[in-house]
Amino acid sequence: MTSFILYIAQSSLVFIGLFCLYQVLFSKSTFHQLNRAILVTLPFIALLAPFTYLIVPTSPAPIEQVSLAFNELVVESGKTISQTLHTTSGNTLDISTLIFYAYVLGSLVLLIKMMHSVWWVMKLKTQSPSKIQDGYQLVFSPLPQAFSFFNWIFVPQGASQNPDDLIIAHEKAHIQLRHSADVFLSELYILLFWFNPLVYAYRKSLKSIHEYQADAWVLQGNVKTSSYLQALLHNIQAQSSSSLYHYFNQSLIKKRIDMITKKPTRTLYKFTYLLFLAGVVLISAAFTTPRFMSDLLASAPASSMAQGKTLTVHNNPPALFPIKNSGKHNITSYFGKVHRHPITHKKHTHHGIDIRAKEGTPVIATADGVVVKASDGKDWGNLIIINHAGDYQTRYAHLQGFAVKAKQSVKKGEVIGYVGNTGLSRGPHLHYELRQNDQPLNPLKFITLFN
Repeated sequence: MTSFILYIAQSSLVFIGLFCLYQVLFSKSTFHQLNRAILVTLPFIALLAPFTYLIVPTSPAPIEQVSLAFNELVVESGKTISQTLHTTSGNTLDISTLIFYAYVLGSLVLLIKMMHSVWWVMKLKTQSPSKIQDGYQLVFSPLPQAFSFFNWIFVPQGASQNPDDLIIAHEKAHIQLRHSADVFLSELYILLFWFNPLVYAYRKSLKSIHEYQADAWVLQGNVKTSSYLQALLHNIQAQSSSSLYHYFNQSLIKKRIDMITKKPTRTLYKFTYLLFLAGVVLISAAFTTPRFMSDLLASAPASSMAQGKTLTVHNNPPALFPIKNSGKHNITSYFGKVHRHPITHKKHTHHGIDIRAKEGTPVIATADGVVVKASDGKDWGNLIIINHAGDYQTRYAHLQGFAVKAKQSVKKGEVIGYVGNTGLSRGPHLHYELRQNDQPLNPLKFITLFN
């Protein structure tokens, strides 16, 4: 559940970044087709970006450096959200569960609202007279405004004898350009990300582009701009409408008039759209940067030594979760928590994290290092201590048994022992600590890789 919430948050972060980039660079340009393509693909990019770590990266170092800032934002946001979700993990109904239920409830409410809108349009179509004109089905509804919904064009009943040809042409453009499909997909996306306020601005931007495209489509024919603008002004009194269909909406009238009378954007400006593509690449790279770095550190020493070069390696802290096939949702006690020990009944500050798991579950080294202890640690039970580069040290307590011995070198991800219930323990779990210069650190501030 926590992983799902983190994914939703990271996907929203990608959406916010790319949509803001669109608003700043492209929203006022007259390249409506390109703008529509960006807006339609943006939700798919946001949904898929967090999964780019599944792709084997071949990114060069410059991309790593450029994407580093966003990567840190992604990682830190994940840590912050995760720590917040687990703050009340001891409660019967923790905060992550409450957030999930609220999220599902919000999505269900919007789904019901969306289904009601579709039902309302279907009912309106069934109860209104209609006719076929030029291959399109005109539905004469009691509403004062014209609008289209997929292949249907709804016009006011008063216009049944002489419907406005310009309005009909405008709605035909929506149908020809398949705008209703865009709107339907955007509404499905809003069902998933309703909590993000920018999705509603996104909806308005998409519908604005649709209106600009339809206006341009009509004006490409033998239509005077002045006549078309007059038709727009005559429809200012249109009432509010559903978000699912296109209509001659007065809220966009001024923007549409500005866009119609605006001088076309220079063709050279199209090259700035490459910035959006660059943004997509860099943001996607942010989700794979940790893997880029591990590949770089793994491969660089041999090549550098072969070429007689000096390699400077940064001493990164242990960043791997210490139990195989586990995650943050299995943490039962957090760093810095003051509580009474269940056996000694003495109050103390917790200097690590406790992770529940079945006895015999493999415990892995969270970074490369050298084992300095693999033996009985009295109250700690079977204890492993590993020294790492940068004066970091990790400790693994209450183990069932060992897979390594003292003075043995280990690699990150290597099995070093097995979860147990030894020492002062009231159930199978792993007590994991991270220290630097013998000072306890919060492991969750450094863990970025999970099994």
